[in-house]
Formats: sequence, structure tokens, C-alpha cells
Amino acid sequence: MSPLLRIGFGLLFALSLASSAVRADEINDLANQAMEISGSREVLENMGKSLERQLATDPRVTKLKKQEKAELSATLKDAFDGRRMAADITGELAASGDRERLSAAVAAMRDPAYLKLNRLFVAESLKATDQAVLAYAKGFEKKPPDPSRVQLAQRLDAATGSSRIMADMKYEMLHKAVAGMLSETDREAKLAALRAQIDAQAPDEFALRTLYTWRKANIQDLEGYVRAHKNEAMGWLSRKIGYGMQNAMTHSMGEMMSKLLALGAKHKPGIK
Repeated sequence: MSPLLRIGFGLLFALSLASSAVRADEINDLANQAMEISGSREVLENMGKSLERQLATDPRVTKLKKQEKAELSATLKDAFDGRRMAADITGELAASGDRERLSAAVAAMRDPAYLKLNRLFVAESLKATDQAVLAYAKGFEKKPPDPSRVQLAQRLDAATGSSRIMADMKYEMLHKAVAGMLSETDREAKLAALRAQIDAQAPDEFALRTLYTWRKANIQDLEGYVRAHKNEAMGWLSRKIGYGMQNAMTHSMGEMMSKLLALGAKHKPGIK
């Protein structure tokens, strides 16, 4: 091969490497933007505070001694490390290599109306506790929810697959927690029954939590918010982040169970 050809091929190779590096940097940047604008990073990184609020209102925890509460809180925060989860999911988004969808989803989320509502919803979800959501649901006995809002929540679910992701996450986490406690003779039957129960409840649970988060927003803004999620790229991103959270939470649940067993050996009786 002539020197000129060798130089030419060398330049082409160098340019291809540079181009790949630029594309990788661009996808990494888009993945970070998607996590930031969607509020997913904020939700995950504030998980520790959310757990503290949940523990503060859990009657099983309020019975514990001060030291036991502190150890339990530290164990949960260590297992459910939101910063680690956010970094892992960001990496998964970048690894998808789907620049086109990431770019389209980020562009859709930059809509001012979407940003305004999403900030509100992220703030509400961070403050929410199971007790607050249940108290909100109890109010439906006197005043049922607005059917148009319920329909919007269902449309959002259809676009994002959120209740399916919620069901998968809940089942996988409970499976980690209880499978080892069940006898081999009826383990599969009980797990199947648990799965069926979770699947049946998931759409209503998602709708309830969504209605709670939406309670301060007007119906016109909500219609635009749901419409934005019907964008194919937005639906893809929601599912991608949702299943990333499911995997991270399931892994963390396994870590937590191991640590709680060790903690339980120190303090008896513990949480039952």
C-alpha cells in the first residue's frame, strides 16, 4: 500500500473514532437531560427524604426505640440509594443508543406548559405518603372523582404503561421479601395469587395516585400534559425509565432484606 493510501485510511479511521465519540457524548447528554427534565433524577435522589416521611407516619415504626428507628432509616437509605439508581438509569438510557427518540422526548418535555405541570407533579409526588393518598381516596366516599380526570389518568396509563410497570415492580419487590418465607408445597400457588391480585389492583392504584398528584392542576392543563405523553418518543422514554426504576428498586429490595435480617438479629422483637 502506498504511503498516501496509508495516510488516507489512517485519517478515515481517526475521523470515525472521533465521530463515534461525538455521538456517544451527545447521547450521554440527552440521557442526562431526559432524567433531569422528567424529574426522575430529582425523585430518585430525594428518595431518602421520602422514606423518612413514610417511616415517620408508619405505625409499625413509631413503636420502635430511637436507636432502632435510626438503624432502620440508615439501612433503608443505604439500600435505596437514589443517586446510584439515577446514575444507573441514565447509563441505561445512553446505552440504548436511541438518539432519535431521546432527542424527540427531550424536545417534547421542553414545552413550557409541560415543564410547569411536571415540576408541580414531581413536588407533589415527593411529598406524598401512603397515608395521605389513602386519606384523599376516603374523600371519594362523599365526593367521587371527576370522571374526566379519571379518564385522563387512564389515557396516561395507556400511553406510558405505568400501571403495568407499577405492578411488575410491586410483585418483584414482594417476591424478594416473601418468597423465601413460603413453604415449597404452596409457594407457586401463593405467588401466582399474589401476582393476580397486584395486576388487578394496579390500574386503580395508578389512577388514584395520579389523581392525588394532579389534584391542584386544572383540567385543561392536564389534557395537554396527557397529550404530550401520547408522543411515541415520550411513551418510550416513560417505559424505559419506569422499567429502569423497577430493576433498581428490585435490586435494592434484595439488599434491604439482607440488611434487615442482619439488623433483626440485633433487635428482637423488630418490625413484624
